[in-house]
Amino acid sequence: MSAPRGVVLDMEGVLHVDWQPIEGAAEAVTRLDDAGVGVAVLTNTTGRTRAGIAERLAGMGMPIPASRIVTAAFAAGEHLRRHHAGARVHALVEPEMAVELEGVELVADAGQADVLLLGGPDERWTYPRLNAVFRRLVEGVPLVAMQRNRWWPTVDGPSLDAGGFVAGLEYAAGVEATVVGKPAAAIFEVACELAGAEPAEAVMVGDDLESDLRPARALGMRVVLVRTGKGATFSPGPGDVDLDAPDLAGAVDRLVG
Repeated sequence: MSAPRGVVLDMEGVLHVDWQPIEGAAEAVTRLDDAGVGVAVLTNTTGRTRAGIAERLAGMGMPIPASRIVTAAFAAGEHLRRHHAGARVHALVEPEMAVELEGVELVADAGQADVLLLGGPDERWTYPRLNAVFRRLVEGVPLVAMQRNRWWPTVDGPSLDAGGFVAGLEYAAGVEATVVGKPAAAIFEVACELAGAEPAEAVMVGDDLESDLRPARALGMRVVLVRTGKGATFSPGPGDVDLDAPDLAGAVDRLVG
């Protein structure tokens, strides 16, 4: 595989697992930078700001600036400001995500909302709160989801993600959510731009065939599956990936030699 102009990296499962760095990842990021390859991070993480992520990555030896990190929360803020300007939004999101929703009017009562927003699930996603969201969906209020991942890897094993909740609300209310994080094409386009490359000049490196690699390929990117994180659970078919690598370090060996 020829060297790309830009590389977009999934974060969880590629750079770290539960904020424990994956062996060789920091050195691999440095090698990409030294080779003049633009690097951006694309993550469906909903619980940390881009600045907070940049700080954590720097602490693991991966100094990727916040300006080159795209999160599902950031994408949600951009979507709401562009497509629902002036709307009152009831958001089931982590409190610290308010910074990514600057300029969006947030309301605590789902009954007052013009738009409903789902981030990442936590202990605050109680039955009464979800039921209040469901009732507004039945009344015709649109649903925006930061992401719909099925699960994510942690040091203690797989953990349930937002996808089951999004799908359940869609099924119960007979609606379809607008998903702004992966696998939405727009978020990949933004990540390529931050990496300084057109999609055809960029490579997507991820551990999830469904949310990372298939949508990237549909956009014209070359795609690399790494077997860290979720990667070991996938069995790509012919033509699904351009490179199947054990980890990011192995992928970079092939990308830049």
